[in-house]
Amino acid sequence: MAFKRMDGFVGSVPQGFIDRNVKICPFCGTDAPHWNIDQKMQMKLEGNLYLFQCERCKGVLASPVPDVTGYNKTALTTTGFLKKMSGKKNGVIYMRIYDAGNNEEYKDKIGTEYTLQEINDIASKKAGNSVQETKYY
Repeated sequence: MAFKRMDGFVGSVPQGFIDRNVKICPFCGTDAPHWNIDQKMQMKLEGNLYLFQCERCKGVLASPVPDVTGYNKTALTTTGFLKKMSGKKNGVIYMRIYDAGNNEEYKDKIGTEYTLQEINDIASKKAGNSVQETKYY
């Protein structure tokens, strides 16, 4: 599957997640990123990944499917328990820089994992806003 915008019912959960939670691209600083999504199947304990690509700069963020869908909010689920055992906090969404796209300054950060709040802090600094001025809902 190639990156594409999921505006219909199919794919509405990851599309709604990224559109609501990352309103500024952390790579290029655009304040209206047009996020395209894809999914990567993998045989790892964290599960499959949702990939989110900024249409403008082609930078890609990745997050485990259980984080996006909300199954990792508690240690009572298998994926939530594995997340807790790996030292991460349940209820906190983690995102990884999967591909830097056209952004040379992020090439060395590929694979680095951040919380959703840290991604939004990076994005607000990239856009030139202070963290106090920017609201994330």
